[in-house]
Amino acid sequence: VVMGFGCNVPAVVSSRACDQCGRGACISAISFGAACSYQLPATFAVFAAADCPQMGLVYLILIAVTTLIYLRFTTPKHVRAVQKLKSSQLSVASVSIPKWRISLKDAFEELQQFAMTAVPIFVAICLITGLLEWCGVLAYITSALTPLMALFNLPGEAVTAVVLGSIRKDGIAVGLLNQEAGVLSVALETPIQVLTAVYLAGVFLPCIVTLVTIIREMRWKFALTLCLRQILWASGFSLCIAWGGSLFI
Repeated sequence: VVMGFGCNVPAVVSSRACDQCGRGACISAISFGAACSYQLPATFAVFAAADCPQMGLVYLILIAVTTLIYLRFTTPKHVRAVQKLKSSQLSVASVSIPKWRISLKDAFEELQQFAMTAVPIFVAICLITGLLEWCGVLAYITSALTPLMALFNLPGEAVTAVVLGSIRKDGIAVGLLNQEAGVLSVALETPIQVLTAVYLAGVFLPCIVTLVTIIREMRWKFALTLCLRQILWASGFSLCIAWGGSLFI
């Protein structure tokens, strides 16, 4: 999960080291709560442009809390019982100081895995996204989803960030910022609206690169279940932020 803050792809691949019964929960945590190095800078850039940089800390706390809630109610009870038992059996003796040679070897293997797995998919996504934009498909999807933004107390233009954020996580900034002027391009009037927009765009779906990796590692059925579940929970949390956030912030 920590590795996912760099990129979700090598984190998902490294979940092979998990026990088979707990691997699904680990991947769910990565997909939902590990804000990668594309997502975090894009999110903080939006907060800075909206003149509410303090919301960055609120966002991180919110991601952590909602991820724990999400895992608590989506991880099967028998899996939680097994992991709890194994955690109780850990001892200080089982923890050792890492060896530099082994750590460097692991780091090199992860970088190699990223180059071989993620980079080709990144290139393919750019080509496919450009084609979809040229054909008008993205514009159609954005237009169809625009009315739903009212449910989250957001202007319809915010849907662009959700759509682009589901393709690549830096799409959050592309959808919400005027890149040249460094200001918001969407009329988000309050910090709560800004927080709702970046949260929804960030966790609504895993990016396509991560999704392709999950499909390769866990097959279609697991990936489809994960996406549907994540959409529902992300929408529920976003509704709570949108309509109840002002009570706490």
